[in-house]
Amino acid sequence: MSMSGRAFEARQTALLAAAALHGPLVLELGVDREVTERTAQERIRRLADGLAAYVLGTADFRLIPGPVVDEGEDVPSGTPHREGIDMTQMNTGHKFSLSIAAKDAAGFATTPNVQWTIDDPAVAELQVSEDEQTCVVVSGAPGSAVLTVTIEGENEEGTEPLSVTHAVDVVPAGTATIELVAGDVVSE
Repeated sequence: MSMSGRAFEARQTALLAAAALHGPLVLELGVDREVTERTAQERIRRLADGLAAYVLGTADFRLIPGPVVDEGEDVPSGTPHREGIDMTQMNTGHKFSLSIAAKDAAGFATTPNVQWTIDDPAVAELQVSEDEQTCVVVSGAPGSAVLTVTIEGENEEGTEPLSVTHAVDVVPAGTATIELVAGDVVSE
């Protein structure tokens, strides 16, 4: 994996800063030099990872969808995690929330500036929270739309927007919908 010029410079600066913060290597009598050096190098690397990640910003993010509820109900703030779901189907008169889970290159949580868009506003209205980290999707006319969430981030090629999509299907109220979930295979 090659680093962009900006990522390389940030990593180099972070390593120098981490080494300076760590200070010189001090050896005590009776302590193994190799173990002490390895321990110091690992501490410097961990500190440099944190510093570089802070400088570079968000490296990865995903959306966490909440439950579909009636428009008149409050969408719970503690939304249940549904791993791997990138589509929500709802009836007219319903809504659901999406939350951002973003992290930097070292795996620490970030709160990036987020842009929420939908390709067909007639299908769903977006109500973005003040901090931009959560969005409530309110049903509109029956149909399908693609919601796109974009943030500025760092990837292998450099600073480019990172984006993720979530499909939204709205069906008329009273229409039965089912979700098929594959179970374990069992012998007869």
